[in-house]
Amino acid sequence: MNKKTLLLILSGWVVLMLSGTASSNGLGAGIVGSPHDFSSETWNFRQEICRVCHVPHDHDRNYDLFSNGLLWNHQLSAETYQMYAEEGAANPTFASFIDGAFDNEPTGVAKLCLGCHDGTVGIDQFDNIAAGPGTVFIGDIDSGFQVPGAGVPRIGSDMNLTGTHPLSIVYDEIADPGLHPKTNALGSGTIQDVLEPTAAGFKVQCSSCHDVHDGAGEAVPGTHLLRVSTKTPASGLCLTCHKK
Repeated sequence: MNKKTLLLILSGWVVLMLSGTASSNGLGAGIVGSPHDFSSETWNFRQEICRVCHVPHDHDRNYDLFSNGLLWNHQLSAETYQMYAEEGAANPTFASFIDGAFDNEPTGVAKLCLGCHDGTVGIDQFDNIAAGPGTVFIGDIDSGFQVPGAGVPRIGSDMNLTGTHPLSIVYDEIADPGLHPKTNALGSGTIQDVLEPTAAGFKVQCSSCHDVHDGAGEAVPGTHLLRVSTKTPASGLCLTCHKK
C-alpha cells in the first residue's frame, strides 16, 4: 500500500470519527444509521435510537411530555415563537400568502421537532438518567439545522419563525387556489397523508416535508430527509403542493 492510498484511508476515518453516528443527509433506508440515529453518541447513556424521542412507558415522567402523543419522551422547548402569519397585520405582503387558519404557536409535530431544533433544549434531554442536564445542542452538531437559524434576530422575547415556511397551518386548497388538491400524489402516498389531521383541518407541519425516520420509499436518499427531491425534478418538493 503506497503512502497516498494510506493517507486517503486515514482521512476517511477521520471524517467518520468527526461526523459521529448521525449524518447531515439521510440514506432513505430507515432510522438505523440515519441523521436521527444517536445510539452510539457518548451522551446517549441508554444507547437506544428510538428512546431519544419515544418511550413505551411513562415511568412517572412529566405529564406534559407524553401527553403530546406519540409516546413522547423528549423535553419540549419553553420558548414563545413569532409565527409567519403574525406579521400579516403589519406587513400586507405576508397576509396575502396566508389563507388557511393558523395556530398562534407551533402545535403538534412541529412543537415536538422544535424541542431539539430551536437550539434551546439539549438533544440529550430525555430519560437519559446518567447524562444529567442537557449538554449537547443542535448547534453543537450543525447550526445549519437550527430553526430559526442562529443569526435570525428575535423580536422581544419571541423566537422569530417569520423567515420559515408556515407551519401549524391548515392546508386549504379551497381558500387558496394556488395549492394542489390534497388528493394529489406526494411521495408514496398523497398530500393529505403527510398533513396532520386535527379538528380544525389538515395542517402543514415539519413532517409534511421531512420524514424524520428516513424511511425507505418515504425519504429521498442524500437529502435532509425530504419526501420529494428539490433537484430531480427542479423544485419538485415545492411544486408538489404549490401551483406555479
